[in-house]
Amino acid sequence: MTKNHLIEKIIDNCKNFPNKKILFDETKSFTYLKLINLAYFNAQNIKKLKSPYVPLIISRNVESVVGILSIVFANKAFCPISESVPKERIKLILKKLNCKKYINCSKKKINLPGEFNIKKNSNEIKVYKKNFFSNPENIFYILFTSGSTGMPKGVKLSFNNILNTLYWSKKYLNWKNHKIGIATQFSFDISMFDLFSGLFFNVPMYIFSNPSNPFITVKEINKNKITSIFSVPAFFSNFVRFSLVNKPIKYLSRIISGGDFFPQKDILSWRRNQKKITIFNVWGPTETSIVNSMYKIRFNDNKNLMKKKSIPVGRSEKKMEIVILDKKKRVKKNSLGEICVVGESVSKGYIGDEKNMKNYFSFKNKPAYLTGDLGYFDKKKMLHIIGRKDNMVKISGYRIDTKEIENLTNEINKINNSIVIAVELYGLKILCLAIETNIKISKNLILNKLKKNLPTYSLPKKLIFYKKFPLNINDKINKKKIEEDILQSEEN
Repeated sequence: MTKNHLIEKIIDNCKNFPNKKILFDETKSFTYLKLINLAYFNAQNIKKLKSPYVPLIISRNVESVVGILSIVFANKAFCPISESVPKERIKLILKKLNCKKYINCSKKKINLPGEFNIKKNSNEIKVYKKNFFSNPENIFYILFTSGSTGMPKGVKLSFNNILNTLYWSKKYLNWKNHKIGIATQFSFDISMFDLFSGLFFNVPMYIFSNPSNPFITVKEINKNKITSIFSVPAFFSNFVRFSLVNKPIKYLSRIISGGDFFPQKDILSWRRNQKKITIFNVWGPTETSIVNSMYKIRFNDNKNLMKKKSIPVGRSEKKMEIVILDKKKRVKKNSLGEICVVGESVSKGYIGDEKNMKNYFSFKNKPAYLTGDLGYFDKKKMLHIIGRKDNMVKISGYRIDTKEIENLTNEINKINNSIVIAVELYGLKILCLAIETNIKISKNLILNKLKKNLPTYSLPKKLIFYKKFPLNINDKINKKKIEEDILQSEEN
């Protein structure tokens, strides 16, 4: 059988560094041997489950990692579900997977039948490579993302998908003398990059206890000597909101931001105040293997950041091929189009959702995925993300780019961030502007600024204010909740 180099390398690391502490949370630490031994011990029971997929309810703890590896060593695909997910959604996911059993790695009681617990202690077992010859083309894990219909979509990732990403990332990230701070949920693809980079490249990892609280996080960075963090922009922007970037963050030397747009003024704040910290701007949809492009922000980018211009997210490469296509899926050179990912990083589609596969296709005999993101390559062959196709909305027959309105709003002093949403009210679609700010700002001030730069039809008809935007379980801005708040405010 074909060797699975991802699992082989993890087992090799365990054999070569059995007593190295590789995983920490706020209460526990695991050596390689303890982690792998416990996972292999639990795998013997998980093998008895009939389904090829095993869902697990995860939390911010080492037990969740034990659960993930136990499923992998049982030669099954794991499906991490956040403990914050509503019970009804968990039911939908279990139905999609056709699973009657799930593992609960959280302290939270789920109150659903079929709970299957892992053991927290084990007898010592010798772990041999021959037990882990799972086919690298097999499904490694399934991540559920929200579908446009509200039904969850499960994206299938193979071992080879992730291995390709890890090998590609070596060009950009040197892991020597690093310690990873895991800031995102294990149900979000960024955490998969953290976890398997740590296990594959032999990098210790610490699971932050409460990443939504930047004050606690800074203390944990210093206490645990965290050097590298990969998270969404909202996580790093929080450090700016509370002026935590104004003081030295002792050990941190690298931040990697992806999953959303990192506001230019927040990048500048990090660069001005934390000169020793390298910032990477990265991009990649869930339907591909975590990250597809990576760009180290340089001194020369400051000028564009100050002018509110876009900065690159990286370039197309052999292991991470990216092309820009028109509506007929023809390559567009040096012009704006839809970004398409091609090759080894493209996932195997959605589980049980064959009808929703229109964005998956074959491009020059290679698997390809149309991302829905709009972008272009500049003269240096660097990729720029401009927004999403769904940023374009039609109001009264006019096509409006919501990103343009957001960028103009974000230029106003003391506004931290903004989101434009098209909401249907009284049978009409209207533009609504949600604003995150710590102080009271006049609506007229905002509208006057927009009037100077936008045609009348592009002006938002309703403004709503937040001290802090609601976030979803992946710490991205929760646009659905904002839309609900807008509708609720109209009812009141």
